[in-house]
Amino acid sequence: MSMHLRSAIEKLKDHYVHYLLKSGFTDASEDELKTFTITELKNLTNNYSK
Repeated sequence: MSMHLRSAIEKLKDHYVHYLLKSGFTDASEDELKTFTITELKNLTNNYSK
């Protein structure tokens, strides 16, 4: 089960990272964004989407 959870978390992180990169909301690189937690990525996304 932990393998499925890890996979789901990585997919969610990838979604946020690619959204932020594609939208141009940040100057951070993909590698930098991947070091963020899901909560940090979600907050960045929500802040820029307003």
